[in-house]
Amino acid sequence: MAFMETLLSLILLLSSALLLHSIVVHEGPKSITLSLIHPFSVHSPFYPGKNITDVEKINLLIQATESRMQHLFPTTTMRRQGSRNGSSKIDDIGTLVEFSGAYYLAKVGIGSFPPVPGPKWMSYLLIMDTGSHITWVQCEGCDPCLPLSQPNFPYRLSQSYRAIPCGHQDCPTTREDCFGSFCGFKIIYWDISGPSTKGTIVRETLTFLSDSSRGLTESYPNFFLGCGLQSHNHRFPPHNKAAGILGLGLGGHGTSPIWKQVDKKRFSYCLFISIQASSKLHIGEGARMVGPQVVSTPLMRGSNPSLYYVDLQDISIASFPLRLGRSLSGGCAIDTGAPITILVSNVYAHVRAFFVQYFAQFGIHPYGSGSRPGDVPYFDLCFPRPYGFNRFPTMTFHFRGANLVVQPNGVFAVGGNYICVALRSGATTMIGAFQQTNYRFSYDLELGDIGTLFFAPENCGASA
Repeated sequence: MAFMETLLSLILLLSSALLLHSIVVHEGPKSITLSLIHPFSVHSPFYPGKNITDVEKINLLIQATESRMQHLFPTTTMRRQGSRNGSSKIDDIGTLVEFSGAYYLAKVGIGSFPPVPGPKWMSYLLIMDTGSHITWVQCEGCDPCLPLSQPNFPYRLSQSYRAIPCGHQDCPTTREDCFGSFCGFKIIYWDISGPSTKGTIVRETLTFLSDSSRGLTESYPNFFLGCGLQSHNHRFPPHNKAAGILGLGLGGHGTSPIWKQVDKKRFSYCLFISIQASSKLHIGEGARMVGPQVVSTPLMRGSNPSLYYVDLQDISIASFPLRLGRSLSGGCAIDTGAPITILVSNVYAHVRAFFVQYFAQFGIHPYGSGSRPGDVPYFDLCFPRPYGFNRFPTMTFHFRGANLVVQPNGVFAVGGNYICVALRSGATTMIGAFQQTNYRFSYDLELGDIGTLFFAPENCGASA
């Protein structure tokens, strides 16, 4: 049925699995826009075929969300810093991005290697992460290393490579983070036994490969780049393509996020629902939003300094406010890398109880531990679905000054025999990609104390 097809399209999208296709659309002078193609579309080089079941895809999303939470709330030893901004000659930039596992991979050029024929840089795929602020690539001489399907970055051969001595005024970290006699960084994800990477911080040239077929590029010299030399416990697959991290987060200890270093203070995205659709990612002036439906809410700081937070003041279901009050203190993160929305445990308990009450009026009661069929996703709250049932409520997130109204196909995972509430309980509150579809979000990092989040409903998809 159409509802199920739409739901599954959303679910496939929300495995952090968008693909930025290498078709560049010029919407005006000095503007670069990249097309987004769903990775499970037949037009995508990552089309996986039809062997995996719908429930297996949903369960992979749930596992990806749990891994994302472990990644975003680490113990980190990065130190606060001050960094120089890079210069900019155009208003908008973009990169070619593809999907690998549960990550967006952004293709960038690193270094300078003339007079080699062809590109004067080396191309690498970095995990595009709005929850991290430091950009690093695995470098030659690493031990131990991430598994990587291409050679590590040969920094010693790059003509634009500049080492920074430990304690030098240009070093954005303290002596405690030095790597030998050089300026260094050290990131520990999750806890002391979890994934970690450390190495040196160097000055290098970063090049955005916006459209390799047209030779359209933009380079930024003297970029603060992490050179990863020791990585432990990352558990990447043997033929891994990801060579490091492209940090698009708000900020934190260590180097400045990439948008600040290249002096681009605005970006926007619109997540679409159909595997036969495409959408756009804008970086720079093209991300500005205006119009009668556009609303805004101020960004705020939260427990993870790299994440974007807003003030979530209440939640409504089917237009009934839950009056959660102080249970929502501490802010709510907005993250495209988390497929599924997480609610802090006491808030989740209230939301769960309301959904149980809502479906009870139709004589529908949740599966118990003994009655749950094996072909139902691993969500905590699932119900048997009566034939033809379609009385699904909306869910509204009430931010300061703005409401995000999530339609039912962004709240529920629905199959022939089940209805699951697509939410998870956790240690923090974070709105994931599932609840962001068919809205355009724009992050303006110049307005307000920290920045302002603009959003409006939009039919994000166009025919691919």
